[in-house]
Amino acid sequence: MAAGSARELLSGPDRPTAVFAANDITAIATIETAVGLGLQVPDDLSVVGFDNIPESALCAPPLTTVEQPIREMGHRAITLLVRLINGETPDETHVTLGTELIVRRSTRAVQS
Repeated sequence: MAAGSARELLSGPDRPTAVFAANDITAIATIETAVGLGLQVPDDLSVVGFDNIPESALCAPPLTTVEQPIREMGHRAITLLVRLINGETPDETHVTLGTELIVRRSTRAVQS
């Protein structure tokens, strides 16, 4: 599905110069599709993913991505679930955790 959507997006008359995908798998599929269409990543198209899965460092070019604290998210979710199961009132039901931009070679600086 991601490849088909990417092909449609990148083949149109108003092709974008950058894509921020919802996850790394979609971003990697976008890179593969762009290359298949003859586009150069990042010269013709910058691509950013989200999650920082191991494959993001291994694709060509390596994917710029946003890393989120997966283990901390899991720990907080389990703690909340256990408290709810035990009938306790949770300390918090909404938590905001930090992210980090991992810059690799699928993006380039904006040209003015």
